[in-house]
Amino acid sequence: MVSLIHISYVTAGRFNQVGDAVQMANELLQNEGFFDRIAAHPCFDLANTSPSVVAELMRSAQLKMKLDLYYSLSPSKNIDGYDYIDDPSVVHTNVWKLQRSAASICNTIIHSCVHAVNALYPQYSFGHGDMLLAGKENTAPYWIGALAQKMVSAEDTLFISLEHDTVEPRIKAVRERFAGFPKALF
Repeated sequence: MVSLIHISYVTAGRFNQVGDAVQMANELLQNEGFFDRIAAHPCFDLANTSPSVVAELMRSAQLKMKLDLYYSLSPSKNIDGYDYIDDPSVVHTNVWKLQRSAASICNTIIHSCVHAVNALYPQYSFGHGDMLLAGKENTAPYWIGALAQKMVSAEDTLFISLEHDTVEPRIKAVRERFAGFPKALF
């Protein structure tokens, strides 16, 4: 059985690597080998369930996800995106951090998918705890994201610290500031 998770993104042509990353992520979510490799992992840090259960939950989750681009308030901060608990099916990605490979962006997308699946099954916990970055390499979101990046590219990937934006309400102010821009840019 392949995953029922699907990510959508309407490209405006400005961020071609994002469209490529979404396609890579969707292809991985249809690849049994991806789930087999997750299930074969010995264990995840900060998780109360096994990798095989996480893989099965990801396979069986029915999620229609979409990628949403936004501008964080500070282009100099190392913020990749934010999680919105009320709607975990949206992958909020910071435009300032898109100057990287499609495989790296795929890592971010899959990382967010793991969070969304965990939100569907709150009886389990397989996140990465707080927003601190140190020591998170073997948590489900980071490890599975890194696996995704390895599987879609020849890049020698090391642990990538995906910093979450912790100030989601401030994003509304930025969106309002850019309200006159074509929606396809966001």
